[in-house]
Amino acid sequence: MSEKIGQVVLDDTYYPGKDLYTDGAIEDEMLEIARTYPEEKWNQVIAERKSWPILYHFSHIRENILSWLPFTGEENVLEIGSGCGAVTGALCKKAKSVTCIELSRKRSLINANRHKDFDNLKILMGNFQDIEKNLTEKYDYITLIGVFEYGEAYIQSSTPYVDFLKIISRHLKPDGKIVLAIENRFGLKYWAGCTEDHFGTLFEGLEGYPTTKGVKTFTKKEFNAILREAGDLKASWYYPFPDYKLPMTIYSDERLPFKGELNRLETNYDRLRLQLFQESPVYDSLLDNDLFPEFSNSFLLLIGREKPEIATVYSKFSNERSSEFALRTDICKEGKKDRFVRKVPTETTAEKHVRNLESLSREMARIYAKEGLELNQCILEKQGVRLEFLKGKTLEEHLDALVEQGRNEEAEKLLFRYVEKVRRIHSGEAFYKTPEFVKVFGNVSQEGTLSCSGISNIDLVPANILIDNDRISVIDYEWTFPFPVPKKYLIYRAVYYAYYQIFKAEGKSLADWLKSAGLTEEETECFARMEEHFQEYLRAGAFPVRSMQRRMGTRIIPFAALLDGAGDGGEIVRESAYLRVRKLLYHIDRAECQDGSRVCSGWAFAKTWDGRCLPVNIRVAAPGGEQFAAEITRRARADVAEMFKLRRVENPEFGFDCVWQAAPEQRFCIYFSLGNRESIYEG
Repeated sequence: MSEKIGQVVLDDTYYPGKDLYTDGAIEDEMLEIARTYPEEKWNQVIAERKSWPILYHFSHIRENILSWLPFTGEENVLEIGSGCGAVTGALCKKAKSVTCIELSRKRSLINANRHKDFDNLKILMGNFQDIEKNLTEKYDYITLIGVFEYGEAYIQSSTPYVDFLKIISRHLKPDGKIVLAIENRFGLKYWAGCTEDHFGTLFEGLEGYPTTKGVKTFTKKEFNAILREAGDLKASWYYPFPDYKLPMTIYSDERLPFKGELNRLETNYDRLRLQLFQESPVYDSLLDNDLFPEFSNSFLLLIGREKPEIATVYSKFSNERSSEFALRTDICKEGKKDRFVRKVPTETTAEKHVRNLESLSREMARIYAKEGLELNQCILEKQGVRLEFLKGKTLEEHLDALVEQGRNEEAEKLLFRYVEKVRRIHSGEAFYKTPEFVKVFGNVSQEGTLSCSGISNIDLVPANILIDNDRISVIDYEWTFPFPVPKKYLIYRAVYYAYYQIFKAEGKSLADWLKSAGLTEEETECFARMEEHFQEYLRAGAFPVRSMQRRMGTRIIPFAALLDGAGDGGEIVRESAYLRVRKLLYHIDRAECQDGSRVCSGWAFAKTWDGRCLPVNIRVAAPGGEQFAAEITRRARADVAEMFKLRRVENPEFGFDCVWQAAPEQRFCIYFSLGNRESIYEG
C-alpha cells in the first residue's frame, strides 16, 4: 500500500506494523521540524535547540559527504538505511530517481516531509532483507552512509558484513558503484580521547569491541579483507575531514592533506571527550610517515567490480557562510598527469557569485599585467568555473621560511616589494563611497584624500600569491568588488594577514608594520571597522556548525586536568599552565582617557598546538607591577575568527573592553596570558 506526502511516495508493503527501534521523543520533535520549517530555517532551528540529534539529522553539512560526486542526472540510486533523510536531499538534487529503504515509519515520515517537493523520491518501509528479495531494478549507485557498521542487524549470517556487500552487489549495474561511509576503528580522534560513536565509551573500538555487540567499524586493512571475501571487490578510498558526519574537506590517495592543514580539535558534540594529546602535530607526524590513511577518522569508499575512477581527487566546501556565497572547490585530474581546479556553487543563490569569477579574472588580468602578475586562467562551465591548476609556493610560505631562518630583514623587504605592487596597481582614482561600498564595508568615515582603482580584489594577501620560478600568479580573487575601495585598505589587509599568519614575524609590532606601510592610526582604526563589517556581510546570519560544541556545553577535559584531579570542574577548557599555547595574539583598537578613567578596547586570542583558538586572561597593572582594579567586559568577535580563517573556535569572545581609574599621564601595562604564553601591551 502506498501513500503520498507532497510528491514523495511512501510504500509500506513490507512494513512490519510497528517501528522496531526508536530514539523516543526526539523523533517527534524532528517530525515537527520537518513539517513546520522550510529548509532555509533549519540552521536557525539547530542553533536555537542546541541538540545533537537535530544537528546530526538536519545540518546541511551532512550532504557534503555525497554532493561532490560527479552525477550526470540520469542515475538511479538506492539509499539503504535512509533514516531521517540527512543525505537524501543531496541525492534527489543530483539523480534521476532515488529509492530509499528504511525500517522505521517515523523516520520515513520525517524524510518524506522534509523532501516533499521532490517527485523522484520513493521510500520503501520495512526490513532490508524482506525488501531486497523483491527488488528488480539495477542501480547506478547504492549508498550506505553510516549504515554498514550495523551489518549484523541487517544480515543474519556468520559473516554478515561480507554477505551484506555480496547481496548489495547483485543490485548494481555492471559499472555501478557502492558509496560507503563509515568511521575508521583506528581513527586518530579515538586514540586522542573521543569516545566510540555508537556506544559512547572510551577505546571500545580500539580494543576490538570487547564489551559490546551489534555494531562494528573497521580499519583499512580489515575492510580490504572484507572486500576480497565479498567477491574481490575493488575500492577507491577517500578521507572525509573531520569525519563523514560533518565533512568540510574530502581528501583522496591522490591528494592527501598537507602538513599544517589538519589543525582542529575534534569533539564529541553529544558527550564528554578527553584530550590525551594534541592531534595537529600528531597528524603532521603521520603525514611525514605516510600513515594518514590508516588513521583518518572516517572512510568514504567507492566500491565496484572494477576499481571506480572519477576525476575529482579533492573537494573543499565553503558553505558555512551566507548561501549567496556558498561554494565548493574541487581539484580534478585530466589524463594521467594534468589537473585543474573547479569552483561550483553549493546553492542556487550562489551561482551569480561563482560565474562572476570569469569576467572578474579577465578584468583583473588586465590590471595586474602592468606589475608582472598573472591570474590562473578562468573559464566558464555549465557547473561553475574551471581554473588553471598552478604549482609553486605562496608568498606566505616564502615569508615563513625566511622568518624561520632568522632572515627577518629579507622577509620585510620581500613583503614591502609586494605591498608597493599593490599600491601601484590600485592608484589613479579618487576614492568615494558608493551604496555598494556601504553595504559591504559599512558607512565608515574616510578622512583625508584616498586613492583607489575602480575594481579591487581585497584578498590580495600573501597566501593568495603563488610564485613558481619567474611566474607570479594571483590564485584567488573571489572577493573582487567592481566599485571603489581605498588602496590603503588592501595594503592594510595584506600586511595584517602577513603579520599574523606568520605570527608577528619576530620583531616589530603590528602598529609599526602598518606605519611602515604608510598607514596612520586613524586609517588603521577605520580599516579595522571595515573588516568587521565585511565579515558580517559574508556571514549574513549563517550559523557555523563548528560552534555547536560550545553551545551544547559538552566538555573537553585535557589529560593533565585528570592528573590534577580537575576532571569534574565542568569547564569547556580549563585554563592552567599545562595548556601548550603556540601563539598569543592581540590588537588594541582604542586607548583613551574619559572622565578620569582609562579605556582600552581590542581583541586577543591564543592558538594552542592542537589548533584550538581560545580567549585569554587579561589584567591591567602599573609598570612596577601594582595591579589596577580594572573592569573587563568580554564580547564576541567572530570577525577576528573569520579574518584569520581560524578552524577551531570554541568561544569567539576575543573582544574586550578594559576600564580603570588612572590619571592621563599614568603609564600602564595590559597583560594577556594563557597557559605557557604571556604578551604585554605598554601604554
